[in-house]
Amino acid sequence: MPGKPLRESILDALRNANGNPLSKSQLSRGLKIPGAKISELRAALDTLVKEGALKEGKKNTYLLPSAPKDQLIGTLKFHPKGHAFFFPDLTDGDNLASGIDFTLHSRIFIDRRNTGTSLDGDRVAVSIIKAVPRPFRTRSEFTPEPSDEMKGKVMEILERRSGKLVGIYRKKGGFGWIDCDDKAVEGRVDVVGDTTAEPGQLVVIDLEEWKDRNNDPRGRIIEVLGWPGDPGVDIISVIHRHGLKTSFPEPVLAEARAVPEEPEAAEIARREDWRSKLVITIDPADAKDHDDAIWLEKTKTGWTLAVHIADVSHYIKPGSPMDQEAIERGNSTYLVDRVLPMLPTELSNGICSLKPDVDRLTKCALLQISHEGEIKKAKFIDAVIHSRAKLSYEQAQAILDGKPAPDGSDPTLVGMVKEGWNLASAMRRRRFANGALDLEMPEIKVRLDDKGRAASAEPVVHTESHQLVEECMLAANEAVAKILKDRMKPAIYRIHDDPDPSRLIDYTETAKAHGYRPGDLTNRAHIQKLLD
Repeated sequence: MPGKPLRESILDALRNANGNPLSKSQLSRGLKIPGAKISELRAALDTLVKEGALKEGKKNTYLLPSAPKDQLIGTLKFHPKGHAFFFPDLTDGDNLASGIDFTLHSRIFIDRRNTGTSLDGDRVAVSIIKAVPRPFRTRSEFTPEPSDEMKGKVMEILERRSGKLVGIYRKKGGFGWIDCDDKAVEGRVDVVGDTTAEPGQLVVIDLEEWKDRNNDPRGRIIEVLGWPGDPGVDIISVIHRHGLKTSFPEPVLAEARAVPEEPEAAEIARREDWRSKLVITIDPADAKDHDDAIWLEKTKTGWTLAVHIADVSHYIKPGSPMDQEAIERGNSTYLVDRVLPMLPTELSNGICSLKPDVDRLTKCALLQISHEGEIKKAKFIDAVIHSRAKLSYEQAQAILDGKPAPDGSDPTLVGMVKEGWNLASAMRRRRFANGALDLEMPEIKVRLDDKGRAASAEPVVHTESHQLVEECMLAANEAVAKILKDRMKPAIYRIHDDPDPSRLIDYTETAKAHGYRPGDLTNRAHIQKLLD
C-alpha cells in the first residue's frame, strides 16, 4: 500500500476481484493493513459507499456498482453431483465476439454456489470467473488445479426450460411442501394454494417464486401423478422431470397432416427408380419407424451396396414449423413403454417410414466395395424405392443360420441376406485390421406386462444380423464424411479422441495388479487383445 491512497488501493483490489465481493477482513489481509489501521479502512469503506463508488453486498461484503459483466448466453445442464455445466449458444453474435475459443471451452463449469436459482435446461446469462490470487489460501488451494476448465457464475435467468419440478407431497398441520430430488433445488419446495394431492403422492409443481438459494422455493401443484410404484407413474415423472414434450403444437400438426400420403408423381419422375430392386429393411421386431434400407449384389470385383435413408428433407423445409419443432426437440426419446418422436407420427411412422409395399423417397449412398471390404467408389443419388421385405433382426439371423425366409418372401431374399453377411464380414475384418476396437457394451431390454409393470429384463444379444446392418450404415457414413471433407464442406463429425496416455498407464498398472499382461496399451492391437 505504500505511496498509494487507501481508497485507491481498495478500489484496485475490488477491480482485480472481477466482480466478486470482498469482505472487510479479506481487504485488510490483501492490503496488509495492520490492526491499528483497521479503523481507517472502515472509515474509507463507509466514505466510498456514501459516494456511490462502492455498494454493500450480502454478509458485510463490498463490490463495485458497475462490475464488468462479460456475459455469455447459453443453456445450463446440472450434473448429478450438484454442480452444473454451461453450454454457450454458438449462434449468438455476442458470444462469438467474446474472444473465447469455444472449441477449447465448449462448456463452462458452474459451481453449485454459483448456479443461483436456475434449473436444469434453463437459458441463462453467465459471467466468467477469472482466477484471482487471494491474500491467503486454504490447504486445498496449495494443490495445483487439475483442470484448466473455464468457470462461470449465473447472473440472470433468461428463460425457464419449463419451471416445473417433480417430488413427493408432504403435509404437516396446515403447511404443505414437496420433497424434491432435483439437483438444482436439493431440498423442499413450499406449496402455495389448494391441492387435491394426498401426502405421499408424486406431484408436479410449477415454480412461482425463488428469490435466492438461501430460501426455499415456492410453487403451486398443477398435476397429481399418483402413488410411487403405481404402473406408469415412474415414466410420467421422468417425462415431467426432463421437460419432455408429449404432444405437438397445432401449426406443426397442421403442416404434417398437409403432407400427401404418397409421393408426388412429378417427384418420382425426377428420381432414380429403384422400385423393381429387392430393397429390404432390418430392424427390431417392435420398430414402427423404418428409416434405413439396403440392397446389394455380388460383382466381379467385390460388391455393390446401396444404403437408402428416408428423405425427410423433402418434406421438412428449413424454417418451417416442423423444422423449428425438430430443432427444439433435437431427437426422438425412447422410453421403456413409449417413444416421444422428434417428428409427428404422420411423418415418422408414415410417409418417412420405409415400410414394405409402398413407394418411398430416399437419399441413397451407392457404394462399390472390394473383396477386401474397401470402399472404392461412392455415388449419392435421390431415389424412390418400394421395399420388398421388412425383416426383424431375429428373422434375418434365422436366415443366416440356414433357416428359410418368412412365408411369401421373394425367392432371392435368402441369397441376398447371406451375401450381405459376406460383405459385412469383409468390411468388419478391414476395420479391425486398421485398428478399430470391439467395445460392445451390454444392453438390456425391459419388458412390461399388460399393467405397465416391469415383467422381465433380458440381455440384447448383438448377432451377425445386427453387425450386418451396422457395417452397412458405417460404410454409408464413412462415404458421406469423406466426400464432405474432400469438398471442404462444413459438417459435424462423430469421432473418438485418442485416450489420455497417463490414464492408459494407470490402467496398465491396474490390469497388472489383477494378473493380466496388458502389453503396451498405446498400441490398439494390445488393447483389443486385453479386451478379448
